[in-house]
Amino acid sequence: MMSIVNSSTTLTSLDEGFRNKIDSLQVCVDLRGGWGEDTVSEFEQLTGELATLRQDVAHYRSIMATAQKDIVTAHCLLEQMQQLSKRLTHMKTNLPVHIPNVNASPPVVPAAVSQPTTKQTNINKQNEQTYTQEKSKVKTGSGKAKQIPIIEYVTIEEFESVPKYIRGRLQYDQVNNTVNAINKTLESKYTLMARPRSKISEVDMRIVTACRRQENQETRDLHFVVDDDIKRWGNMKLDTAGRSLMTVLRTLKRLREVRGPGNLVRFAVIT
Repeated sequence: MMSIVNSSTTLTSLDEGFRNKIDSLQVCVDLRGGWGEDTVSEFEQLTGELATLRQDVAHYRSIMATAQKDIVTAHCLLEQMQQLSKRLTHMKTNLPVHIPNVNASPPVVPAAVSQPTTKQTNINKQNEQTYTQEKSKVKTGSGKAKQIPIIEYVTIEEFESVPKYIRGRLQYDQVNNTVNAINKTLESKYTLMARPRSKISEVDMRIVTACRRQENQETRDLHFVVDDDIKRWGNMKLDTAGRSLMTVLRTLKRLREVRGPGNLVRFAVIT
């Protein structure tokens, strides 16, 4: 005879099966006028099935308890993933303006795209501006191409490596804004100085002459800027904060000072 425990698929059917067996046994007892050996055997079988049922119920309770713990753990992981997703979304939408990417190449725009969207056009313009400094070249008087060096952006790790007494309350963005200002100054200054005399106005020629006077044997093969250059082309004042920013760049080996004669201070690019 198939076991009730094995044949039942629900607790209701299991209960019904046991009740049917008990009713059948009770009928047998009434008919026989007492308990026979076969009836006792049936009860013993029921007792064994009940013991097995208890074990199964205990096993299922253990599984349910484990499952409940897993559900709690899953909820915790879900909350952590949601928080991480929010952080990543925030980071994606608030990327810093200055992301060091020295060896990157300009993205290639597929030739098949004949009419780019406005968004694509803006992205391409930004990319062109980003790589203008890296690819900027000017012509010297002899006609040879001369590379204008650029200052690499400062990474967060580099910024944090600067001693606190040097950077003070300066912010990371301020340092890279200064890098932008100096790179813009370098490009504007040396592009102007490389232009033919016939294509330079009298005002610009006076500026070129002043820049030439700042050169000496010590600045040979160097590209440098001075206070006036940064004010003129970089739109930056070297006040107390500005001086501190230049000190940070010197500490990070982006610039070095070439002094003299007198109070003249040149900030030369370290290549």
